[in-house]
Amino acid sequence: MKLNEDAKAVLRDAGVSQAAWARANFMADGKWSGDACGCPDSGRCMNGFHHFPDDECECLRVLLESYLVGEGTFAEYPKDKQQRPAGGMP
Repeated sequence: MKLNEDAKAVLRDAGVSQAAWARANFMADGKWSGDACGCPDSGRCMNGFHHFPDDECECLRVLLESYLVGEGTFAEYPKDKQQRPAGGMP
């Protein structure tokens, strides 16, 4: 799935490339496979699990803030632990 225009604009304004955002969300090849709104919860975020299709997604902005505080990694995910731990997300 490709990022929608809003998600692209949010990332661009924050100075984060689409590939870097994908890699930060465990998409090692740098190709986005999360939801179009920029949330890594693939195919579910915009279908009522986090918000409805016509509503603005806040996931990207919240996750992006955490990513930026962590200087290119998620703040709660140490830089020396770049691979997904066994059992899923930390």
